[in-house]
Amino acid sequence: YMSFEFDLTAPFLPEFSTKDQSEHRHKIRPVQILAPSPSNGFRLNEGGLSSVLAHSAIVNKKVVIISVAGAFRKGKSFLLNFFLEYLYCLQKSQQSDAPLEWLTDDCQLHGFHWRAGAKRDTVGVWVWGEPIMIEAASGEMYAVLLMDTQGTFDNTSTYQQCLTIFALSTIVSCVQIYNVVDNIQEDALQHLSLFVEYGRLAMTEAQRFGKPFQTLVFCVRDFRNPEEYGYGEEGGSKFLQQVLKVTPDQPEELRSVREQLSDCFDHISCFLLPYPGYRVAERQSFRGHVKDLRPIFREEMKKMVPALLNPHALQPKYINGKPVTCRKLVQYFKEYVNSFDGNTVPVANSILNANAKLICIEAAHEAKVAYCRGMDRSTVGSRMMPEKRLLEAHIKHGITALNIYDKCPKFGSAETRNRLLEKLQEDINAELERYKRLNAAKKVTGCASALTACGDSALLGVGLGAAASGTVAATVLTLQTGLVSAGIVAIPISLATLLIIWIYVYSKPHIDHCMDKEPQ
Repeated sequence: YMSFEFDLTAPFLPEFSTKDQSEHRHKIRPVQILAPSPSNGFRLNEGGLSSVLAHSAIVNKKVVIISVAGAFRKGKSFLLNFFLEYLYCLQKSQQSDAPLEWLTDDCQLHGFHWRAGAKRDTVGVWVWGEPIMIEAASGEMYAVLLMDTQGTFDNTSTYQQCLTIFALSTIVSCVQIYNVVDNIQEDALQHLSLFVEYGRLAMTEAQRFGKPFQTLVFCVRDFRNPEEYGYGEEGGSKFLQQVLKVTPDQPEELRSVREQLSDCFDHISCFLLPYPGYRVAERQSFRGHVKDLRPIFREEMKKMVPALLNPHALQPKYINGKPVTCRKLVQYFKEYVNSFDGNTVPVANSILNANAKLICIEAAHEAKVAYCRGMDRSTVGSRMMPEKRLLEAHIKHGITALNIYDKCPKFGSAETRNRLLEKLQEDINAELERYKRLNAAKKVTGCASALTACGDSALLGVGLGAAASGTVAATVLTLQTGLVSAGIVAIPISLATLLIIWIYVYSKPHIDHCMDKEPQ
């Protein structure tokens, strides 16, 4: 299912920059990031995903993910090529400060592979081989990533596989385009019930993040009633209102999806599109030439695509209330794929627990960074630091880090949260060993400094080290049992403990010396 015969790194070679993308687009191909596994599940092609997102030129850019999902053989890949053409033309227009021209007579659509006919063409999940850098209305550069998904409910995929693909694309995308033909049937709405259920859970346990999903767009292809509802967004809005209308005689499950769908998405819209023409839909010889499109279809595409992708419309992906960068998206994909094994139907709790784990991972990273920054400030300088002061700094910044972790929202699996908390403690203690080595390598200047450093190391190392590790471990225990205040007051307590140990170790030789002088 995977083929990487093309050069994925072409646009990001040292002699190129992201400004050269439109000129080198012919070197780029889609990359399959999710492929069926022998166990009827899916496996993530992490290397392929990293080849798209992990380059240093874009790794910290906020990412906009546009996904198209829906039934198989309904023109999803064909639709994405319009998006691809528009984005490259928009980028070229921005860089040259020239008027935007796209979908001209001499234009040929290409990019994502598609074909006419009855056999499915896309397997798994594919993304375009590079994010396209677009300057948003705010002036910030976004990395726009296009995602193509396997058509659902064909004659070769299980129900679990279809729902997994649909769930994954909806969760990770900023804009999920739900591609349907002629009408929005009831089964199309029922496929959204998983997200309604998840939305109900998320709004209960994680209200602070707002609605769990961003934009849902129904794209109704080959619409046959333009006299009643005109083509485009305006007619689509009226049509969608009719489809989502709640009536007393509807069964509960039908009413539930309609009533709560708007609570799960920030924005829901609908576009009605005409038939693209015989040459496009029914002839194998069509090669993407715009001149072969029906004029009315072409005009509607020139309205719909900019409405979704213009610089004012682009919004980065948000997960758990925070914008997602290209670097983070790789981690998020891994967690979501792990939560959907493909052998069971995805459930709302799986999504909730995956999001909870992502929050904990993010909080643990922030906590570790805070610890390292604090220790860097405490250990700055070329002179060796007394070990007592080093361990005091470790306790202070270690507990600060653990309290940062504790402030992250608490929902989902407590077991996952505690496991990551223990991992954070291990990481902090490992960092302490690194700071000890760095400190030992520094210069010792002056006799007093030498005596202090050596004395601390020889006399206090064991006692202070045990106290430091014990204090941080005790703080972890208080956080696991929910006693946050104990963690907060642990800093002065730990320093008092250090003082007692220091007095004892310093005084003991003098006491022993006096005892030795007593008359026999």
